[in-house]
Amino acid sequence: MREKWRSLERLAQVMLIIQAVLLAVFTVIYPIVRSRTGIEYRGRLLARSVQGENTVYAGRADGMAAVFTVSPGGVVEYRHGEDLYGPYTVTLDPAAVPEGEQIPINLTGVEVRRGDEVIFRGGCYEDSFLMLWDENGTIHSQFSDGIAASKSDPSEPKVTELLQLVLAPEETRQGFLPLYWLGTFVAGLNALSICYADALFRWNLRFRIRDPEKAEPSEWELFGRRAGWIFLTALTFLIYLYGASFLF
Repeated sequence: MREKWRSLERLAQVMLIIQAVLLAVFTVIYPIVRSRTGIEYRGRLLARSVQGENTVYAGRADGMAAVFTVSPGGVVEYRHGEDLYGPYTVTLDPAAVPEGEQIPINLTGVEVRRGDEVIFRGGCYEDSFLMLWDENGTIHSQFSDGIAASKSDPSEPKVTELLQLVLAPEETRQGFLPLYWLGTFVAGLNALSICYADALFRWNLRFRIRDPEKAEPSEWELFGRRAGWIFLTALTFLIYLYGASFLF
């Protein structure tokens, strides 16, 4: 093994060391990130904790610290950086469901207030995603406007986000284990291609020339090898990193 290591060129040794470090680091990182549960908010995980009677979801959103505090009775406060939003109050109100032939019959009537101001009143329905019908029968979805609580401040939570937080907070966690194994598989293939580069080169030539053992790799062949090692090492890192940040 020591002789094999010494026979490798410097770039090959560096790539193997980098891959070993990546494997060690992400083997530690994945259990840590996967132990965190919470909700997905604007593409980031807000970790869940309980503080007395309140449920707190904390993390980062839009590049700054983000904390939702949900109190009994559907009261929500949101701190984003130094800005404090709310309190919002989400209440169930069957009388808020709009009427009409195009309105689903299984809507849940809700009212959302910011302080004393009513910012939404109508019905909501959740299948694969949240849909809202206001009192006028206008439809909204979480993938369109989501009914912005403030048209001038995009950091303020949308009505759909507040409703999901209070009525149906869907638990999620970070770290997608299949991508960890995929990254490890790519790292293993790269390690084999590095350690047995000459053997693989001559094995491929067995189908094209009579005496592959006497063949010597050209400068272009050597360049292609090195480029492949660097590419697969970078790919390993990206797979590990994406899997560690993936929410599911």
